[in-house]
Amino acid sequence: MAVSVPGQAKKQLNGITLLCMAFVICNSWAGIAGSLQLALRAGGPATLVYSILVATSAYLSIAASLAELAAVYPTAGGQYHFASILAPKRWRRGLSYTCGLLSLFSWLAIGVSVASIAAQQLLAIVSTSISGFEPKTWHVFLVYQGFALFAMLYTAFILKRNPWTHNIACYLHILTSLRWIPFVVMEQGFRSRTIAIAISSVTIILSLTIIIATQEASSRLAWSLARDDGLLFSRRLQQLHPRLDIPLWSLLLVWILTFLCGFIYLASQTDYTCVILGTCFLIGLANWWLHAKARYNGPVMDYLEASEPEPSDIFPVQSHKHCKSGELGV
Repeated sequence: MAVSVPGQAKKQLNGITLLCMAFVICNSWAGIAGSLQLALRAGGPATLVYSILVATSAYLSIAASLAELAAVYPTAGGQYHFASILAPKRWRRGLSYTCGLLSLFSWLAIGVSVASIAAQQLLAIVSTSISGFEPKTWHVFLVYQGFALFAMLYTAFILKRNPWTHNIACYLHILTSLRWIPFVVMEQGFRSRTIAIAISSVTIILSLTIIIATQEASSRLAWSLARDDGLLFSRRLQQLHPRLDIPLWSLLLVWILTFLCGFIYLASQTDYTCVILGTCFLIGLANWWLHAKARYNGPVMDYLEASEPEPSDIFPVQSHKHCKSGELGV
């Protein structure tokens, strides 16, 4: 039986695939489409247009800053590593830990929210197709769990060998931007329930790609935190599966947390997102008091320093003895 071992994962994503993965997760077009009514009510078309321009300018600045940091410190930890590097020495430990958990739970909340929305969309299609069918809360719960389980299995056994999944998902997201229009509006606009169902079905499929991408990203972040001894059971979570070459235990942790969040929806649908965030906050506090307070000392940067190239590797200097008379050895 294969035993998981700690180590560094091999890079599998090129620049285009990484960009596609980020687009699939962020899905800004979906956010814009979903907030059209709010923007139009708040200030009309002018608000919609100029708010997009202002938000784009702000996020481009953030992206440029993060890109510069990522180019210097390309780590799986991302923001919480950057926080440790840039923060004053006195605050590094607390700020990096807080930033790491916030990032992890943010990824988790995205996956949970998308899974619950996709489950409701699927049951909405079923209810419009089958007369007399009324979706119950436990129906949504079961479909939600099915989506989460499928995403976990796909990420564990298929995604590593097929990273182009993110590329295809990105192209489909762009080509089918109309899918984010509410089902009733599409049905009235196209005057066809069949077309509305078809577009909504595409929405569900693409929602699965978002769940897959968020589980992949959050599992890598959990793996990075475990390598820095910031989570309970870090020795187990930091291990890579020898054959799959993925942090399988960290992926299972993300799936378990997603699974448990489903019970929150089963208990109450009121302020579902707020309850999830509150639960994540309590989990973070418990993890701090039970483990991280005594064990977490901030990100370990030794492997970064060991992998940094020497200046001569970047700008090779020619020896003077190999230079012709009168030439500089540069």
